[in-house]
Amino acid sequence: MRQLWKTGWMHNRVRMITASFLIKHLLIDWREGERWFWDCLVDGDYGSNSVNWQWTAGTGIDSNMFVRIMAPLVQSPKFDAAAYIRHWVPELADVKGDAIHDPEEAGCRPKAYPPKIIGHREARERALQAVKQVR
Repeated sequence: MRQLWKTGWMHNRVRMITASFLIKHLLIDWREGERWFWDCLVDGDYGSNSVNWQWTAGTGIDSNMFVRIMAPLVQSPKFDAAAYIRHWVPELADVKGDAIHDPEEAGCRPKAYPPKIIGHREARERALQAVKQVR
């Protein structure tokens, strides 16, 4: 989000992780994220913003299933995000090795870095329960 705010741009992978986290981990309406990105993106257009948010939320035509929930802590090491994290989250710049992907779990979260607002397993279960209730 810091990259988006500062530059008006984010890589598509980070956009997808952000959308999944907002919608499925935090159960926030996809339109809130879409509006924020629309106001911040320098490359914002309907096809690459609104439709992608709908796709992630499972609400648009040919959408992703809501039960497909991205695991941010799997994505980070898989796509070698350490340098990206150190650049955009200076509070974590001195975290060594793979601990950069989850410093709280590794027991080395700097005091200046906030604790997790929700765990992935907890959020995933909560999202799946919300889908069951809707159905």
